[in-house]
Amino acid sequence: MQRSFVSVAMSVAVACLIGTASGAIVFDRACPTGIDAMSYFSVESYLGKWYEIQRYESEFELNYDCVQVRYTLNDDESVEVSNSAYNLFNGSSINALGRAVLSFPDAEIIQGKLNVSFFGAPNDLSNYWVLDTDYQTFSVVWNCQPLSEQQSEESFWVLSRTPTLPADTDIMYRIHSIMRRYIDRSQVRFTRQLDDRCPVF
Repeated sequence: MQRSFVSVAMSVAVACLIGTASGAIVFDRACPTGIDAMSYFSVESYLGKWYEIQRYESEFELNYDCVQVRYTLNDDESVEVSNSAYNLFNGSSINALGRAVLSFPDAEIIQGKLNVSFFGAPNDLSNYWVLDTDYQTFSVVWNCQPLSEQQSEESFWVLSRTPTLPADTDIMYRIHSIMRRYIDRSQVRFTRQLDDRCPVF
């Protein structure tokens, strides 16, 4: 994520959806500083199924909804990442498998910074930062990669354990507090999860 752990040719777009920077929003500014991933992050508690609620739109994700991601622990302590999405316009569905590892596993305090890659690509980029999560309800994820001294590429996702976020004041405050400080809301797109055509992945 200052250079971001989650949701795509078609399969590549899914990969871009939750876990890599390619195809994200380009800003005419350097990557923001002072953005911290959460501390004392627990990979085990983060495992399981998440639904994408909001994201920065990109050309690779255009027209994809019903986005889900599932994290499963591998025998080598890495995490299998399975991203799925559905196009409500043409009925096509896509899936991409990837791998995630902690960016700094030997740090005294583990932060929510992960390296996520797809299709066997090198796994050496810290490109999935969990800014906040309660593990049971929501997660806010961000990623920024520098393109030049004055240009960067950012990704942003709000994830939920359920197809909609619960109407919880504390949860909404935590999400919107991050968005207010760091996110360009004009670039945020809501992901449709309740459409009857959304498949069960």
